[in-house]
Amino acid sequence: MKYSLLKLLANVTYYPRSWIDRILYIFFRKLNDPTIFSSIEGQNCVIVGNGPSLRITPLEQISCPTIGMNKINLIFNKTTWRPHLIVCMNGLVIKQNAVFYNQTEIPLILPIKALYLGIKKRPNIYFIPQSKTHKFSDKINVPLGVGSTVTYACLQVAAWAKVRSIGLVGVDHSFKVSGIKHDIQMLKEDDENHFDPNYFKGNLWGLPDLEGSERAYSIAKTYFDGISVPVIDYTINGCLNIFPKGDITNICG
Repeated sequence: MKYSLLKLLANVTYYPRSWIDRILYIFFRKLNDPTIFSSIEGQNCVIVGNGPSLRITPLEQISCPTIGMNKINLIFNKTTWRPHLIVCMNGLVIKQNAVFYNQTEIPLILPIKALYLGIKKRPNIYFIPQSKTHKFSDKINVPLGVGSTVTYACLQVAAWAKVRSIGLVGVDHSFKVSGIKHDIQMLKEDDENHFDPNYFKGNLWGLPDLEGSERAYSIAKTYFDGISVPVIDYTINGCLNIFPKGDITNICG
């Protein structure tokens, strides 16, 4: 019941918080450093999801720049690989991962609301506006549509950076859940839906909306097809069927 109230509170306060975000963005956007995107700008890049398949993905062998997301840092004790950027749009994840975000030197792309969720403004953090829509933006200062999945945000970051091609790994697009999409639940057992069993264990998380995600991915595909930028899904045993599939060995080495 209390988690349903949290969802209700979030919906009721959405528009007041949106106005606060706009005001904050006006003040903080001048502090953003656009060179944060230089590591992926004009490059072939790979977006690294957080699905269980990441455990068997040869991250160290990916030679091109990569965009990580959310709690990707939980895999750092198992690999020498590090992403060139990390994107996070979800308020619950930002609060849960605030210690890492406030210490890492890896460039971060975060929504402006992160400022009142425990994140300090530092030179390696680029704050962006966001909207509760599926609208795809290729302009850095236009509100980014969240599209029901952080991977959609990563695709827009790639568009901003004018990358030449995009590969996807760890985007399993498959969840074992019980409940209604977008519901907030406390996960008491091991997390089977992410690469680390402790990813959301003992924490709140929002149930996925796979149909909403697929709508967002379709919008992204239409955009990239229109500018002749290929998006290939290299996820091992992934269930997403929007983008053409590729063999993981083709982006490694």
